[in-house]
Amino acid sequence: MDDRESIAEWQNTHDSNLFMQMSSRYQPVITSFVNKFKTTGLPPATLRAQATTQLIKAFETYDPTKGTQPTTHVYNSLQKVQRMASESLMSGHVPESRGMKRSTFTIVKDNLTEQLGREPNVNELADELSWNRKEVARMLDELKGEITASKAEFDFYGNSTTGESKDKILSNYLYQELTGPQKVIFEHTFGYGGKSKLNNKEIAKSLGRNEMWVHREKQKMSNRIREMR
Repeated sequence: MDDRESIAEWQNTHDSNLFMQMSSRYQPVITSFVNKFKTTGLPPATLRAQATTQLIKAFETYDPTKGTQPTTHVYNSLQKVQRMASESLMSGHVPESRGMKRSTFTIVKDNLTEQLGREPNVNELADELSWNRKEVARMLDELKGEITASKAEFDFYGNSTTGESKDKILSNYLYQELTGPQKVIFEHTFGYGGKSKLNNKEIAKSLGRNEMWVHREKQKMSNRIREMR
């Protein structure tokens, strides 16, 4: 099936396996948008979550009778990611200077990794950037947290996780199905979309619920994940 046929079938069936196939084809486009706007200072995890939301909306609203190619419709939908990033920068949500510093750090780190054939250590990065070692260590921790959040693993109860692309796609798909409170649980369980990780007690307090209710909601999500897998 071509993209038109795949999207039309998914609109009728909402089959998760078909969604994964379509989503996989558009991951390079999403990655390009994330890379393009990460210098605004927004966490890559936040940008990727927003881009994935727009991808799903594009699949839902695509109408082949209008003569637009699926790739064009997806691209137009993803333009909202640019607007979100620009508005965040203009509002001062993330200072521009901080965004530029993060961008510089990432570029230097990538260049050093290529030169050394391995990940550079704190001292090597500090020397190359002319930063103090404490600031380098803080930046590494900050970016490491975003990478962890972007993987949004599925294991609510300590089971092993694979971190494979299939699980990442499933996490994005499941997130769109959740209600408001469930989304809060999902976000703070995995740090999805750059949110801080919280335990059941903290999540329950933020929602005005008890821990048992949070546990039951996690169990429902876990069951849904098994069905999707």
